[in-house]
Amino acid sequence: MSAGMEARLGRVAVTGAAGFIGSHLVRMLRGEGIDVRAVVRPGTKKNLHMAAIQGLGCTLAYADVGDVGALERAFDGCAAVVHLVAIIRERVGATFDLVNRRGAAEVAAAARVSGVKRIVHLSALGAGPEAPRYLQSKWAGEEAIRHSGVPSVIVRPSFVIGPGGGAAAQFAAVVRLGPWYPLYLLGAPERPLAVLAILTPIVPVLGSGKYRSMPLDVRDLLAVIGQALRRDDVLGEVYELGGPDALAYDRVLDEVMAALGVRRWKVHMPMSLARALVREFRYLPNPPITQDEFEALLVDNVCDNTKTVRVFGLNLRPFRDTVRYALQNAVTADGSGRS
Repeated sequence: MSAGMEARLGRVAVTGAAGFIGSHLVRMLRGEGIDVRAVVRPGTKKNLHMAAIQGLGCTLAYADVGDVGALERAFDGCAAVVHLVAIIRERVGATFDLVNRRGAAEVAAAARVSGVKRIVHLSALGAGPEAPRYLQSKWAGEEAIRHSGVPSVIVRPSFVIGPGGGAAAQFAAVVRLGPWYPLYLLGAPERPLAVLAILTPIVPVLGSGKYRSMPLDVRDLLAVIGQALRRDDVLGEVYELGGPDALAYDRVLDEVMAALGVRRWKVHMPMSLARALVREFRYLPNPPITQDEFEALLVDNVCDNTKTVRVFGLNLRPFRDTVRYALQNAVTADGSGRS
């Protein structure tokens, strides 16, 4: 990147910087010489992602998305904000409305007061006013950004795959542990569960397993965000982005098994049993799937990538390569991938 382009971009604030996507983004921007203010929630625990961004020479700022004053201080002197904070599962004190809608509105308000020139907002593929609750909240967050008065680019990605977290880690655990996966989420040690999984080599699948999605490589998402920060011609637009493959859930499991070198039999539950099971899961402190997630899962989460691929000049990575890249690499304390 040229020095002139670097100067024009200025400092970038990244909310959710200590998360999976955020830590990858901070690393990319710092690698390009961009001044980054990494915005993290007060009380964020020290993990590999946090350690990674602290070692990259960025400035840390602590702000909750509900605290507009703290956000204004975090955004002071920043030319752009990338807003990544969202939840896919509600808990006490953190609802879809509070985090995904109101949080986006507070970020937009703080950006406007702080003189930020653009917001790149990460939404979700399938967001809309008639979608399941999580996706409705992402749509409402988009609306808050759109009407904020700050120029913006909205990106709607499919679920994202990459080293150090995201969907790849969850799929790997589901495949490795099979029917014992819920016990793992409740805190049972992984090693004995993995032994039990070898003795019961099955993976339960809710319903038909034919519902489709377009898993997205984190590197392809970062390419779009990087350009969205720099290009004026993409302002005011919404870009849907999935991987190049529209895959049934069964196929996703097959590819994960191949990448891990394990063999499991897929056992499909009748939909009536699946629904009953999901209802019972609500009594667990950390259920394997919530009712909202279940309803969203059953809807094909696909898009037409033509516009986004053309505008950003993408060569999307196939899921087979992406899942191997994600599962065969770990994120180290310096944020790099290591086999």
